[in-house]
Amino acid sequence: MALSDQEVLASITAAVAAANAAATNANTAAASANAAANQSSAGAAGGVAGARTQSNAEQASLNDAILKTVTQNVDSDIGVTEAWSSNVKRTYDIHQSYDHEVMVRNRTHFDNLVSEQLTHLADVHQLALQSLANNQNQSNTANNQMITLAHVATDRIWNINETDLAAKSAAIITDMVLAEMAKRSAVKA
Repeated sequence: MALSDQEVLASITAAVAAANAAATNANTAAASANAAANQSSAGAAGGVAGARTQSNAEQASLNDAILKTVTQNVDSDIGVTEAWSSNVKRTYDIHQSYDHEVMVRNRTHFDNLVSEQLTHLADVHQLALQSLANNQNQSNTANNQMITLAHVATDRIWNINETDLAAKSAAIITDMVLAEMAKRSAVKA
């Protein structure tokens, strides 16, 4: 059963009043012990110290008992410790969840940017390779044309022209045939 605020306040007030009464009783006992120690002739200093130690120990024990009673009443009836723990955990979880969502969004945005950059660089790389290949092909074609023309020119310089060879061959053959025919007609005549 949970206590109302007024009941908790009343129990704390009663505990404090009991503690004050106990402290007064302890002080009275200490004063009596102090007086008795002062009357004693042999060891008055030791008696006072012992009385004060006993009085301080009683006061500390009484304070611990009061604190324990108040804490038990508050914790068992109201559940303050559990409530604080729950609220702290809930607040921590909310902030952690928000931070996690922000990190996920930032990471997704960063990954998209990196992906787009890699795609762009791949396109640029492909265009550069295509441009180099086109330039190489044009250069090779021009070189091949120049080499072909050079070969034809060299062949014309060092080799007999095919059309000239055919014409010269025909003239030589014609001259030989005519010479042979002339010999045969001279032999027959």
